[in-house]
Amino acid sequence: MSEKQSHTANGPPEEALQDWPTLVSRAVDDVTRILQSEAHMLQTSVAAALEVQLANAIATLTVTAVMICGVVCIVCAAILLLHEWLPLWQAFAIAGAAILLIGIAIRAIMRPAAGLKPAQS
Repeated sequence: MSEKQSHTANGPPEEALQDWPTLVSRAVDDVTRILQSEAHMLQTSVAAALEVQLANAIATLTVTAVMICGVVCIVCAAILLLHEWLPLWQAFAIAGAAILLIGIAIRAIMRPAAGLKPAQS
């Protein structure tokens, strides 16, 4: 039941020498298939991640646009309320000055202190 292999004293059998090109071509084919599969998986995962990010960006832009419309409506309402007691140009001036002051205050709060430098690594 044991198989006998015939080896020549001079080197490997002739059959083994003829199989090297076949083995090399199979190895190259296998590596090529593996690389193609990995590239396809990478493309699929990148496409899925890009789709999710795009959906998030669209949702964020939509919410931002709705909020901006709401703020514009509130400012218009405040101007019309002030117009009950003041001329229209004064109501617009007061609303504009208030928005300008709020913007300056927010920028001052968000700006880091002049004496503090960001940590360097």
